[in-house]
Amino acid sequence: MKLSIDSGILRDFPCARIGWLTADVLVRGTDEYIERLKHSLANRLCDTGISSDTMMLHPDIAGWREVYGKMGVKPSKYRSSLESLLRRIFKGDIWNVSSVVDCYDCVSALSLTPMGAYDAARLKGGLTLRYGAEGEKFYPLGAKDEPVCVSARNVVYADDEKVCCWLWNYRDTKEASVSSATQRAVFIADNAFKPHWHTVEQALDMLKRELEKTGCSVAEIGVVDAACPESEVFIDA
Repeated sequence: MKLSIDSGILRDFPCARIGWLTADVLVRGTDEYIERLKHSLANRLCDTGISSDTMMLHPDIAGWREVYGKMGVKPSKYRSSLESLLRRIFKGDIWNVSSVVDCYDCVSALSLTPMGAYDAARLKGGLTLRYGAEGEKFYPLGAKDEPVCVSARNVVYADDEKVCCWLWNYRDTKEASVSSATQRAVFIADNAFKPHWHTVEQALDMLKRELEKTGCSVAEIGVVDAACPESEVFIDA
């Protein structure tokens, strides 16, 4: 599978980078280590000076609001996955999806890097970060059957058949999500601008360590950016 960033994205967001990691995963309902990690997040973030009162001042969080404004949506209504995650943490709204999803969400929060994951077997052809096409439909995870109409200003991840994530990292599709049946997953770490906290390489290194603590086996790690806008990602287990 080829993972790539379209030239139009690099024109408008020259610092855009996608960190990627493939792993053979063991998806459980819960994991004791990840449960402890989830419940430590608020304190660990506060120890670094990030709280519910200060998080919007951090450039790695505020920067995504600027990106969302450029995509033609209201940043106060449509929030990056990172901002949404931090808001839940500081409200004490601790989620429980699965050991793998909860793991990368914890790393996303601690590294201040938006992250996502896809079931490799459910991706068709290549995966590209590009602008949407007028009339294109997106079927979001956790929603009813009513699709979202994608606009040409919206940045999406798409494979050869479908939009896999809408508004860069706002919402993934139910058609490629990680489930209890997933054996190999492709993890994504996003930069749209030069980060102040962690690079995608540092975020993926953290993700690798935490995934391995849950019984997952990391296969490959890489980055695509302006210097190397396309990478071959081996998704066969």
